[in-house]
Amino acid sequence: MSLSPSQLTALRSLLDRIIPADDFPGALAAGTDTYVLRHLLGDGSAGAHVLLLGFSQLDAETVARHGAHQTFATLLPPQQDALLADLAAARPMTFWPPPLAAAPWFHRLVELAHEGFYADPANGGNRDAASWGMLGYAPRTTPERAAP
Repeated sequence: MSLSPSQLTALRSLLDRIIPADDFPGALAAGTDTYVLRHLLGDGSAGAHVLLLGFSQLDAETVARHGAHQTFATLLPPQQDALLADLAAARPMTFWPPPLAAAPWFHRLVELAHEGFYADPANGGNRDAASWGMLGYAPRTTPERAAP
């Protein structure tokens, strides 16, 4: 399984709208795309084809709304957010052929984004424990011993 360049661009653009940067790193700066890609190649490989079809459908949805020369990645953030809000509410403009459905597809990507952003950095996302720092979480490096 591999993503086409357009699917990879759509994935990265989507992740950065799900968890945009503010005073802290967003999804891409925290390596969430690495986590999602590892998931698609590993434990999530059985359902990866549906997620990949969705990236192509996302661009088809974009074309239906904004014209033939647009992709999700080329839209302005407010346009991306409006499109994603419609998908989340199951209001696509285009037909999403089975086994795709716009809302479940989008919600699954939101779950993966959150997993990658907040997971242990050893899992491929949360680069430099960025989200942990944002939350003020500092993992213990050595276990504490109970007093005798």
